[in-house]
Amino acid sequence: MKSIKTRLVSAFLLVMTILSLFPTTAFAASSTGKGITITKNQNYWSTRLLANGTPYSYRPPLVDGKLVYCMDSGLGYHYATASYLNSFTWTSGTGADADTVLQSALTNSGLSEMDAATVENVKWMMTYLNDCKASNVGQLFMAVQTYVWDHQSYKGEPGGDGDAGGYANADTYDLYLSLIDWLLEQKAQEDAEFQRQIEEYTAQGKSASIVEDQSAKWAVYAISSNRKNQSFFNYYGPRKLVTQDKPGGGGEEPAPPAGVGKIVLKKTAGGTTTGLAGARFSIYFNGQIVGSDITNAQGEIYVENAATGLWSFVETAAPDGFCVDPTPKSVYVDVSEGDREYSIAATNYELPDMKIIKRDAMSGKPIAGTVFSIKSVTGSYSTSVTTGTDGSATLSVIPAGVYVVREESVPEPYIVTNTEQTVALRPGKTSEVTFVDYEKPGLEIVKKNIANGEPIEGVTYRIEQIDGSFSTSATTDNHGRVFLDSVPVGTFKVTEINVPGHVILCPIPQEVALKPGETSTVTFFNALKPTLEIRKVDSVTGDPVKGAKFQIWYASNHTDTGELNDLGVHYTDESGKIILPEVQDGWYKVTELEPAPGYSIKEPATQECFISGGESKVLTFENTPLSAIIIRKVDSETGQPLEGAWFRIRYLGGTSGTGGTVLGEYRTSSNGTIVVTGLKAGTYVCEEISAPDGYVITDATETIYLSGKDQDVITVTFGNDKMGSLLIVKKDAVTGAPISDVEFLVTDSDGSVIGTANGKYVTDSAGTIRIDGLTPGMTVIAKEVRAKDGYILDDTPQSIKIKRNSVMTLEFRNQPKGGVLVRKVDAATNEPISDVEFLVTDSDGNFIGNANGKYVTDSAGTFTITDVAPDTTLVIKETHAKDGYILDDTPQTVKVKSNEVVTVEFRNQPKGGVLVKKVDAATNEPISDVEFLVTDSDGNFIGNANGKFITDSAGTFTITDIAPGTTLIIKETRAKDGYLLDDTPQTVKVKSNEMITLEFRNQPLGGLRIIKLDSVTKKPLEGVQFRVTYSDGSFVADEGGKLSSNGLYMTDANGEILIRDIVGTLVVTEVKTIPGYTIDEATRSQTIVVNPDDLQTLIVYNVPAGGLQIIKSDEDTGERLGGVKFEIRKINGEILGTYTTDRDGVISIPNAESGWYTIVERKAKDGYALDTTPVNACVKDSETTTVEITNQRMSSIMIHKIDAATGAGIYGVKFVLYDSGKNPIGEYTTDQDGYIYIDDELVPGKYYLRELEAADGYIRDEQYKTVYVERGKCAQIEWENSAVTGQIQIRKYSSEDNTVTGQLAGTPLEGAVFEITQARSGKVVGYIVTDARGVAASGPLPLGRYFVTEVSAPKYYQLSGEKIEAEIEYPSQIIKLSAYNKPASLGVTIKKSGNYEVQSGQSMSYDFSGIANTSNVALNHFFWHDRIPTDATRALSISTGTYNARLYYKVTFKTNLNDYRTLASNLLTSNNYSLSLNAATLRLAQGEYVTDVRFEFGTVPSGFSSVVKPTMRVQVLGTVSNGYQIINRADVGGQYLNEWQTAKTTWVTTVRRFNTTPLPKTGY
Repeated sequence: MKSIKTRLVSAFLLVMTILSLFPTTAFAASSTGKGITITKNQNYWSTRLLANGTPYSYRPPLVDGKLVYCMDSGLGYHYATASYLNSFTWTSGTGADADTVLQSALTNSGLSEMDAATVENVKWMMTYLNDCKASNVGQLFMAVQTYVWDHQSYKGEPGGDGDAGGYANADTYDLYLSLIDWLLEQKAQEDAEFQRQIEEYTAQGKSASIVEDQSAKWAVYAISSNRKNQSFFNYYGPRKLVTQDKPGGGGEEPAPPAGVGKIVLKKTAGGTTTGLAGARFSIYFNGQIVGSDITNAQGEIYVENAATGLWSFVETAAPDGFCVDPTPKSVYVDVSEGDREYSIAATNYELPDMKIIKRDAMSGKPIAGTVFSIKSVTGSYSTSVTTGTDGSATLSVIPAGVYVVREESVPEPYIVTNTEQTVALRPGKTSEVTFVDYEKPGLEIVKKNIANGEPIEGVTYRIEQIDGSFSTSATTDNHGRVFLDSVPVGTFKVTEINVPGHVILCPIPQEVALKPGETSTVTFFNALKPTLEIRKVDSVTGDPVKGAKFQIWYASNHTDTGELNDLGVHYTDESGKIILPEVQDGWYKVTELEPAPGYSIKEPATQECFISGGESKVLTFENTPLSAIIIRKVDSETGQPLEGAWFRIRYLGGTSGTGGTVLGEYRTSSNGTIVVTGLKAGTYVCEEISAPDGYVITDATETIYLSGKDQDVITVTFGNDKMGSLLIVKKDAVTGAPISDVEFLVTDSDGSVIGTANGKYVTDSAGTIRIDGLTPGMTVIAKEVRAKDGYILDDTPQSIKIKRNSVMTLEFRNQPKGGVLVRKVDAATNEPISDVEFLVTDSDGNFIGNANGKYVTDSAGTFTITDVAPDTTLVIKETHAKDGYILDDTPQTVKVKSNEVVTVEFRNQPKGGVLVKKVDAATNEPISDVEFLVTDSDGNFIGNANGKFITDSAGTFTITDIAPGTTLIIKETRAKDGYLLDDTPQTVKVKSNEMITLEFRNQPLGGLRIIKLDSVTKKPLEGVQFRVTYSDGSFVADEGGKLSSNGLYMTDANGEILIRDIVGTLVVTEVKTIPGYTIDEATRSQTIVVNPDDLQTLIVYNVPAGGLQIIKSDEDTGERLGGVKFEIRKINGEILGTYTTDRDGVISIPNAESGWYTIVERKAKDGYALDTTPVNACVKDSETTTVEITNQRMSSIMIHKIDAATGAGIYGVKFVLYDSGKNPIGEYTTDQDGYIYIDDELVPGKYYLRELEAADGYIRDEQYKTVYVERGKCAQIEWENSAVTGQIQIRKYSSEDNTVTGQLAGTPLEGAVFEITQARSGKVVGYIVTDARGVAASGPLPLGRYFVTEVSAPKYYQLSGEKIEAEIEYPSQIIKLSAYNKPASLGVTIKKSGNYEVQSGQSMSYDFSGIANTSNVALNHFFWHDRIPTDATRALSISTGTYNARLYYKVTFKTNLNDYRTLASNLLTSNNYSLSLNAATLRLAQGEYVTDVRFEFGTVPSGFSSVVKPTMRVQVLGTVSNGYQIINRADVGGQYLNEWQTAKTTWVTTVRRFNTTPLPKTGY
């Protein structure tokens, strides 16, 4: 076998010989022209980024009908102005002229910077793409374009419009790199096939060579006359093999050229120095393939006696388990300098992994059982996978390249997204692709009585999808509700098909659109037929009672004798009701004949009522349980009743015993009660056998003795504790950032695995695992079994004991492998600076990372460089400063160390600026959403929004990039709702490198707070009704009518009514109190004056009606104590019941009979000593007896952990308590409000506290604190933590071309206002506004989940209804979001129609239809108006019609003598009103009549329209002549921004007069 040297040199000589034989002028042709055009084929469009991060659409141009590639800097090509496009001249050529065009490109474009091998690759790729018919040809085109840009030196100026064609984001860039690799592999395979054929011809004694087909070759090149180095190029040169006999008829090969060059290629595994054997390479000389070879055991290939020229090596096959690297490895050999050895390094990385993650779109929880198909775009690989319990599936060691991942199926109740994602797998890396699915939507149907809003049971509906693919029926339950889950997405028609006998069928169906993951509610209102309803309830629990016997009599309203007609005997049903439908008007008498079994009749047993025509009545009767046990089930913490607890009741017999007879098993009702009546004397055992979901059984079995007397009713209360939870938190040990995809094994103390996946749990994107439903008292052990790539495994287990109602937290930290943390701070304040751009390379100039060395600081002013080999020297240089700062481009170097993160700090000097702060003049709290106008001293607007600035959630805005010495004038132009405008301007002079602060203050408007309390206990009373009017009698409507439109208000759970933004003299009248209380007539009506910036408080007391009241309080502080259990007996020993104080420390028994009672405390509140001393109390008729009992608190400690900035309580902070010798006593964790209450019977003395673990997003305080505890007192400590924060940024774009503003699709939009709310609490944390770049950024936000909702759209754009979820998962993280707005389209319509002809003197009607806002945005000041033709008619009346959106509106009228006045106000759009326009009714003056009627709606939504047509009735004047044309005009309008949109309509009616011949006079 000949040596590789001999074969390479021989092939090279043959190539040179053959090439010299070919003509160079065949098929030549050329042409020239001017101007380029932009391709309209969107397959070739792509989104790129400017140097400053702004996105734009890159659209390649066409030259001479051919798509061309940008060969140089880009220089603002994305603007594509006409003058720019016309600045180009072009040349195209075929055959030999194509070579001339190529030479021009090689001389004048970026091709001149490329070596021969790279140029050949570019030519081959362009040729391949010109023939390509693949579906992803657009992506392939941009891959070739990226290959060109990556091989040119000029990258554009930061901040300028020269951007090297822009930057792709990381995902897109990886896609292009993968496609480039694939293209290079295709070329290498083609070259290898040519080489195989050449060797076959050589064996046959023939010479073969690769040449371009001159007959098919073409090239086109365009260059700009006014843009430096701006040019475009494309090339087509398909290759072929040509042969001829060897020169001289064969024989020995010519001697090789003299030369002593030697090339050594070394192939190693990535990240190591280990050589790789078995890598196959094609070998090229000056761009022509001349042979191939395979690396030896040391990973080496040798080429001896290499001639002068460019030698390139292209890998065509990699060793097993490694990826092919098809990038040419080249070296230029020059033997004229003597003997020389050349080295080439080549690296292979292992085959990559792909991880597919499936999450719930709303909760983020993993979804198991989802099937995905995976198909390679750049190869033949294809498979399918199913996600596991952690919602993920991993494909390991698969070929690198581009893949399409498609979701094929998902378990119920989720909806398949039917989306696919393209993912690029890069060698040696794991790529993650995440899919989210929504659950199928839910449909709720609610049925209510139109008269009182009460639910209606037993109504059946048919639910059918509009397209006919789904249909079902369902009937409302006792709550008047139907709920269907897992309904398909789509539009449905809901039709009422059957109702109970006393209900009138609603014949009008409703349509509802169901969206993924959402529940939609449809409400039907029905009128009831006139009915008499009898309700029977338990007098103690209020539960309905079945089986009570009643007799009903009826007397006609028109009887003369008073005769009663017997309507028969009736029994109450399961719901405790008797309903007589379609009753007549008259008198009704109802008598309870027999109670339900186990009950006695409670007076009154007979009730009478009169029912007017069409009216309904409800009569309620109570039954007293006899010899009964009542079980109440409550949440032990909140006292709320619990449904679904199961109890077993056993009868022991006599007074004691064991075992006993099981009476039955019972389930608590919706109000948490069980009633068992008719029990004989003896001892009973009540035992809870099953707790409701999420609760555990905590109370012991209760033993009860019943005397057997009917009146002996015992109430027993059981409490349930909620189950406990475990939260595992995984963080980076250096940065504190959460770490996802870490696997843990979780077991109990016996080693039994927890959960359904053999104890396996994996951290989510927030670095957490939450396990709910754990039994309090159990010990849980968690151990890390797999670390995330780039981190060191920490397999030390941790354990914790689960507590009731608590989430117990275990935190694990992982040390990262070696890396560098770069920090950027303000040189003046040391505050972090985000959005600063750096370039990072190694000491040889090679880019670090996957974005061409580009890194950008996050909201914490940092970025981290990882996965870099130890001992690598990095060069870090700032390339782009943040706005308002001076660039510091001095590079710093740092050496990477093993398993250590090295920190490098850069500092920026700020430019000058002004900080404007807006605060409440009373509280100094910041005020957001205040608008200012900022100009310079010459009146020129400052900023890019015509001088407009708006305060953010912190009440501030900043003005930067202003020349020092400039005088600014700042004036408030709009105050926030509830505040007085302060429009006094302030001036300030900008100073160099200094931030000046200006403060503005606003006075709040006034308000009224009404507080309603129990006159004895001072407990707040909920549900008391007040009427609030002004002194002139007009109603007070809060917040523009949102809370009350008729002046009526109800006290809330705190007994309060708060009315804001009012001023004047008010009259407050108590209208209705709650049962058990009476109104004090002396204070029923009171007058109060409210001034601006004045909150008046009015306290009103109600007197309880009577009974027994127990108040439990702290002996020292007087604080009321809830949760204290008492047993109350009559003086004869009969048990009245067991009662527990509510959260206000009160037990009220309003119906306690007169007599003496004994009260004994049975269970004290946690932290208090039990006091079992009996207390006697006497109850008198019509009086409330109040007994106050106190408890002494045991010594305790209360810790309140708060945010240092906001003062809000912090949840989940763990503390350790030590005694005076610093011996640990216990661990405690703060609750939802940041409190810990330690009541472990502490002895008086000194203690120490230390914070063990901070909450997520906070910095731990490592100091000990000393606490002194006194006997019977609670030592209180307030402890602050500083928050760790991140940021949310959102970019807003136009989704379509806007024909009004001229903005193209993809244009950034300024002025969009977004509201950010906490996902958990719903609390608004701030508002942000997009700037001229379409970017809005929040202030620092604590770690957690947030919702971002657009609340105000940019001008001439439609408000987006999208609610975006964002989660800040680790410190300094910047969440970047994108949102799009559709352009606004404006339109309104109205049509007026009526009689074509009318007789004079007659009345007629006009209808108004199609009154609508056809815009896709809301319109302000929407109205419609009718001009009455008073030349021929007079208005009689108008019916308002109805409208499809629920709004309140008013109608005004104008007369011939006066301007507009209110005809009617507070009209509801769903009602049709008839309004008189008669002069007498309106009390108009003599000769005055109505000329105009105007309907004023305020702001109406898009799609607002009339439903029932409004109608105008007029009287035609008798004097109108025949043939007179009455011209009727109406118009409609609404305002968007400062633009009015109007429409008009006209209708013509012709008057007819009919002459009659008069009768002759008779003389009489």
